[in-house]
Amino acid sequence: MTTIATDIADAAYLALRLPAGTKVTYKGTIGEGHGQWLVSPCNCRYCAASAVLGRPARRYELLTLDGKPSKYVHVRYTSVLPVVGLEELEYAAEVLAPKTVAAYLRIQLRRAFPGVTFSVRTGRGKKARELSVTWTGGPRRTAVSAVSAPLLATYGRSEERSPARIAVTVAGRVHCGMPAVAAVTLNRA
Repeated sequence: MTTIATDIADAAYLALRLPAGTKVTYKGTIGEGHGQWLVSPCNCRYCAASAVLGRPARRYELLTLDGKPSKYVHVRYTSVLPVVGLEELEYAAEVLAPKTVAAYLRIQLRRAFPGVTFSVRTGRGKKARELSVTWTGGPRRTAVSAVSAPLLATYGRSEERSPARIAVTVAGRVHCGMPAVAAVTLNRA
């Protein structure tokens, strides 16, 4: 017995994946329209009629970069590519040095425990991938450990454990990625 997909099922599979307002590059058949645009679900009469019937949107409408409508409507989803920002590229590829991770941990500890002074230092030599956190009074080691633990591994099954991705601004530059820290030592004075 052969099963045939209905038009509604096909439409659901091909439904738009990019949210309205996403910056894209148009590479479709209309050469004069090639370039960067914002997308929105198409509002032409065909797409509007499909929406009334309860079908998911399948085509885009191109908007100018300031959000104004253009003459390009009923654009196939295969004709647009999302523009990937610099921060997204760095987030996917960068491994953060221990000094950068130390700056991130200082910020997180100050937010979690205002008024407590923390010293976060990186190791030297063979212990270069270790962080040492020192503070006086304030929270117990367990509370500080809860803030620092995601830098080492997330909770879950052992094969899924990896450090949580972080983002921190150091010297005006945003660093995003995976922390390269092997251990965090906590010392409450």
